[in-house]
Amino acid sequence: MILKCIGSGSSGNCYLLENDTECLVIEAGVPFKEIKKALNFNISKIVGVICTHSHADHSGRAYEYEAVGIPVLKPYEQTTRLAYLGGFEITAFDLTDRQGRFMHSNSDGSECPCYGFYIIHPEMGSMVYATDCELIKWRFGSNVNHILVEANYAADLIDPDAANRAHVLTGHLELQTTLDFLRANNSPELRTVTLCHLSECNSDEIRFMTEAEKAVDPGCRVAVAKKGISVDVSLVPF
Repeated sequence: MILKCIGSGSSGNCYLLENDTECLVIEAGVPFKEIKKALNFNISKIVGVICTHSHADHSGRAYEYEAVGIPVLKPYEQTTRLAYLGGFEITAFDLTDRQGRFMHSNSDGSECPCYGFYIIHPEMGSMVYATDCELIKWRFGSNVNHILVEANYAADLIDPDAANRAHVLTGHLELQTTLDFLRANNSPELRTVTLCHLSECNSDEIRFMTEAEKAVDPGCRVAVAKKGISVDVSLVPF
């Protein structure tokens, strides 16, 4: 099982969990034609799409999949929280604070319902995916083999006079919060950590990777999701 990054960031998010016969699309924020190219136009292997929230950089292209009959799990619009797509079992969990408030927001300041996913596949084990929130209150411990998680910005890298400062601070994971989540879920069973949705202006790829490596066991491989990279997320990769 391979995790492929098609896009990660405000310009469009999309990741593929792919083996020889199946592909689960995580987020629909880039044109469908890019996914077709990444799959050598073998779109018949796509078993479904999962989207975290309604913003265009995460779900703006969902309609393209629905138009050709590919199922799309959108827990922010649907009552479904558990789905079986091919060999994948997907459970959606709310990314709310301890008071039950969604931390991501819309352009008008209203709450934007956002969900994370716990994904299981026999060839992969389990993966947690979470993004666009300020904290993750859920704990998975030894029940997670792979983590795909936002590390959007570092507090000390933000210009205090930046016009978009409030937007960055609201509804995105700061590096230390991401590291706390990694430490809380670190175990000998954790095989890979992939940091995603890094801010172009308020992050440092090398620093973020180095800090994440310190937060997990030495045997856990850490990567940053950049367009074109692939991470081996097989249950027994080596």
